[in-house]
Amino acid sequence: MWPEIPIPFGTYPGPLHTYSLLIALGVCHLLLGVDAAVRKQKLALAESGKYLYCLGLACGGGWGFAMIVTRWLYDGQAPWGTAAAMPGLIGGAAILFVAAKVVRLPLKQHLELTIPFVCYMHAWGRLGCFMAGCCHGAPTDSFLGVQFPADSPACQLHGEQPVHPTQLYEAGLLVALGLATQFKVPPSYRIAAYLLAYGTGRFFIEILRGDDRGIIHLIPQLSPSQQLALLFVIAGGCIAIRQFRLAKR
Repeated sequence: MWPEIPIPFGTYPGPLHTYSLLIALGVCHLLLGVDAAVRKQKLALAESGKYLYCLGLACGGGWGFAMIVTRWLYDGQAPWGTAAAMPGLIGGAAILFVAAKVVRLPLKQHLELTIPFVCYMHAWGRLGCFMAGCCHGAPTDSFLGVQFPADSPACQLHGEQPVHPTQLYEAGLLVALGLATQFKVPPSYRIAAYLLAYGTGRFFIEILRGDDRGIIHLIPQLSPSQQLALLFVIAGGCIAIRQFRLAKR
């Protein structure tokens, strides 16, 4: 856990939050990776430039949407700046869709190239969660357990017990999924593969979580992220079925 990097500004030290730094690195990885991918595919540069602007807008808008939804999930108790990842992904996707329609972009082809880099961006964010000590797992006696410092959210909630490093579990899942969709999965199947694989993996990682997850009353037995993960799996399944039917024809 390394939540802050002390950066001196004049005679006063000003901390740089590691989580914010890693989120910024993730967004840079996303934009630069997509730019390289569209150039490699030799897509029209004018359209690709517009798409990158739409993608940047989706990143900012998704973050704002996630902050609002996170406040709602925690009944207004979460401080401003706290943003759950899955609402951000959904909000960002909606904003990207609307922005692409406004500027009349062929979204599907660009989005297929974007999927691996969304995984990498999200993995950077989960590494930031680990550095900040948030989004931790439940106590465990497993050799995988991590002992966070005494002032960490995990210790404040569970005492000085090792907990599952669920942030690293998810980061590993996302890196593996990013590599698979970039190098193994055909572009036309990337969206369905991402939704199915990430939704399934996130659902089971949530079982190991040990922090306050908020609540959605639709299925109270499941955490909000598990309910959204089911939505991802359903959407991915529908897309995959449609693709298989089209391929059969």
